[in-house]
Amino acid sequence: MPKHRFYGWTMLVALWGVMFLNLGFPAYGPAVINAAMAKAVGLHRETLGNMFSVYMIMSGLPGPLVAMSVNHFGVRRTLLLGSALIIAGSLLMATVVNSGLGAMLCFGLLVGTGVATGSAMASQAGLARWFVRRRSLALSVLYSAGAIGGFVAAPLLHRLIEVWGTWRAGWWLLAALSAAAGCIALVFVRERPEDVGQVADGFGPRDDGQPAPDTRPPFVTRREWTFREGVRHPTYWLLLGALVGGSGGYTLFLAHGVVHLQDLGHSAGVGAWAVGIMTVSGLIGKVILAAFGDRIDPRYIFALFMAVFAVGLVVIVNARALWQVFLFATCIGIGFGGGLVCLMAVLSNYYGTRAFASLAGLAIAVNTTLSAIAPKVAGRLFDQGVGYGVNFYFLASWCFLGAIVLFFMRRPELIVPGGAPVAGPTRVER
Repeated sequence: MPKHRFYGWTMLVALWGVMFLNLGFPAYGPAVINAAMAKAVGLHRETLGNMFSVYMIMSGLPGPLVAMSVNHFGVRRTLLLGSALIIAGSLLMATVVNSGLGAMLCFGLLVGTGVATGSAMASQAGLARWFVRRRSLALSVLYSAGAIGGFVAAPLLHRLIEVWGTWRAGWWLLAALSAAAGCIALVFVRERPEDVGQVADGFGPRDDGQPAPDTRPPFVTRREWTFREGVRHPTYWLLLGALVGGSGGYTLFLAHGVVHLQDLGHSAGVGAWAVGIMTVSGLIGKVILAAFGDRIDPRYIFALFMAVFAVGLVVIVNARALWQVFLFATCIGIGFGGGLVCLMAVLSNYYGTRAFASLAGLAIAVNTTLSAIAPKVAGRLFDQGVGYGVNFYFLASWCFLGAIVLFFMRRPELIVPGGAPVAGPTRVER
């Protein structure tokens, strides 16, 4: 393979396609499909919330197992397994499911596990091996696939259900798209730069045989942490906790947002439009991280995104005008779409690539499991006569607090044999 053609860019395009199909549609499309199913089958709001709760738990809880799969079996095989699970769950939803329990098993368990296995976790772990100096840029581009997929999925599935007259048509489409994602992974994904005779970022030794100069920014660690060292450091848990409010609010909107807007007097079409705006506005957050995340510590950008997300949660409570719907959807999209990628960038920057898959997998598992509580609690409170407002306000407060913690916390220091604390070339500054 010619030296001037860095295969990392091909990897980025291929993984983007997998994320577009295996994350954008299965994660955001069911907000429309399940709302139509709930109306057709007559499901209670708590049941609707339970469906999304199971999905959210399974889309993150297997994170450590996905990391083990990536480390032992490789990125490509992990993505293929995830695609197969999404296909199986979607086909069952399209053919036999007619109750909330069946949806919890097929959508929640199978599709959720498939999304966990066949999209972001494996893709970002593989991409981190190919990009170091441009990692924030690469991760931002990768995660834009989910946002664009969600923007396309919501209105497309809404229209598809209208044309075919059944919510099951949406699941047939999701099964076909995941099959395409599996084909992309099979043909184009490579595990490491060394497998094709290249190195990360495409930069090898200089012509005189000397190593290439270290041009990494100071907030990127020069020492690879182990998984045990990372999870024992309090900074790791502060980073995870800062995203919990965002994860909970995002999950709450996906589960109840469309029906909440209908309660406020909006049509189902406006709900689908809000989901689309939310997902595509996540691109703004990713563009900001891509532009600045390799020059300043992404942790500060992370703090900004959590504050923006909190504003969206406050506005959604009484979003009776269309401009309010646009505002909250944009804030939520920017906040979570950018915040999640920031967390991944910060973890890889602070702890290195060796432990990244495991640390990221645990982070997603913790966040999605905790955030899955929000739809269930909100659904039960609604059925008991309590509105959604208390849930949105509580999570907004969490996000504001997380933003403050992120801004003032310090980068982690690792005590190495000899007693010197290191995280970059020298002692860590804030």
